[in-house]
Amino acid sequence: MKKLCALLAMFLAAVLWGFAFSAQSSGMKFVGAMQFVALRSIVGVMALTVVIAVGDLVLHKRITLWGAAANLPARRSLISGGLLCGVAISSASIFQQLGLLYVSAGKTGFLTALYIIMVPLLGIFCKRRTSVLLWGAVVLALSGAYLLCGGVAHIGIGEVCVIICALLFAVHIMLIDHFAKECDCVRLSCVQFMAATVAAVIASLIFREEWVWNKIVASLPFWVYCGIGSSAIAFTLQMFAQKHLHPASAALLMSLESVFGVLGGWLFLNEMLSVRELGGCGIILFAVILAQLPDFRRKNQD
Repeated sequence: MKKLCALLAMFLAAVLWGFAFSAQSSGMKFVGAMQFVALRSIVGVMALTVVIAVGDLVLHKRITLWGAAANLPARRSLISGGLLCGVAISSASIFQQLGLLYVSAGKTGFLTALYIIMVPLLGIFCKRRTSVLLWGAVVLALSGAYLLCGGVAHIGIGEVCVIICALLFAVHIMLIDHFAKECDCVRLSCVQFMAATVAAVIASLIFREEWVWNKIVASLPFWVYCGIGSSAIAFTLQMFAQKHLHPASAALLMSLESVFGVLGGWLFLNEMLSVRELGGCGIILFAVILAQLPDFRRKNQD
């Protein structure tokens, strides 16, 4: 039952993330990239604080600060994990927002999905085994990205920002894989978005983004959706799912966010991809699936 719930949680997270690309793209018409990340993150903190309070009242009949983190090592793990995840996710989100200034929501979704291939590649530095299939998936993913971007000559600052975003999301996934097994997922997610809020506000001030009240109000539906749906709900669902799913299963479901990103761009922004770009999307999706096959094989051998 836990595995089934985890599968459903990961699928729902992919849907929320996919449709968030359209909201992010629309919100960027009013506010800056770092400002948008700060706004959605603070909404995520508020939503998760309510969830934590309700959960404590149901389970413990009182609100607690640390929850299950009863001893000092557990609290240190919660804080350090939340801070590291927060810095990673705020950096990734900022680069993604910057990319959306130049790249469509659908294309951003598929380029972001490259993080699923980057995760096992980063695992090389942790002395994890790789395979011929993984390297084949890397070649396919690069070919798909080439078609999606229209060739090397057409890779602009937007595409570069989204690829950097994918790398940072890969780092974020590895951090979650390490800390989620040790911490309360909801509290870890809340600390994560607290850190992300602070990091995004500092970055916004450093780069002198204008905080205009009318523009913030105009973009409210977009950052509220991203804060509650894509941030608070989806990333908490991800942490819960990664506790109970094999990494390959989680990654395959997460890759569906790129499909829902294209669907959302078509439904809400009237975005259309060319035949070449659709071909690139298909190749990237196939590469993402191929990259997970070695994990399934090793699981069966075990």
